[in-house]
Amino acid sequence: MSYFNRNKWWAIAFLILIALNIATLTTFWLLKEKRGSPGPGSGLRVADFLVKELGFDSIQKQKLLQLRDEHQRKISDLRKGNREVKDAFFDLLKQPGIADSTVERVANRSFIFDEQSAVLTFRHFQQIRNLCNDEQKKKFDAVIHEVIRMMAPPQPGPPFRRDDGPPPQ
Repeated sequence: MSYFNRNKWWAIAFLILIALNIATLTTFWLLKEKRGSPGPGSGLRVADFLVKELGFDSIQKQKLLQLRDEHQRKISDLRKGNREVKDAFFDLLKQPGIADSTVERVANRSFIFDEQSAVLTFRHFQQIRNLCNDEQKKKFDAVIHEVIRMMAPPQPGPPFRRDDGPPPQ
C-alpha cells in the first residue's frame, strides 16, 4: 500500500475539520453582527429604534440626538458622583467600630444618586415625547417599556425577545 493511500483518509478528515471550523467561526461572527452589542453603543441603538418606530423626520431626529447627548452627559456626571460616594462608603471599612448610623447615612447618599438618575431619565423621555405629534405619541406610549428594557443592563439568563410577551418579574 502506498504512502498516499494510507494517508488520504487522514487528509480528507483534516480538510473536513478545517471546513467545519470555518463554517462555525463564520456563523458566530454573523450572529454577533445581528445581535449587536449592548453597553456603550446602546444610546445609538435606542435612538435609531425610536426614529424608526415613531417615524421621526430629520428635525425630530436631530433634536432627539441632542437630547440623548445631553442626557448621557448628565448621567455620566451622576455616575461619577455616585462612584465617589461609594468609594467613601467603602473607605469606612478602614475605621474600626464604625457606628451603624454612620454606615446608613453614607449608604443613603448613594441612593440619592439612584433617585436623581431615575428622575433625570423620566424627564428625558418626557422631552422626547414632547417632540412627537399626536400619532407619534400613541406609538411612543406603546414602545416606551421596550425602550426602557433596551437601556437596562443585561440580566443573567436567556435574552428577552419582543415576541415572548412581558418579561419575567
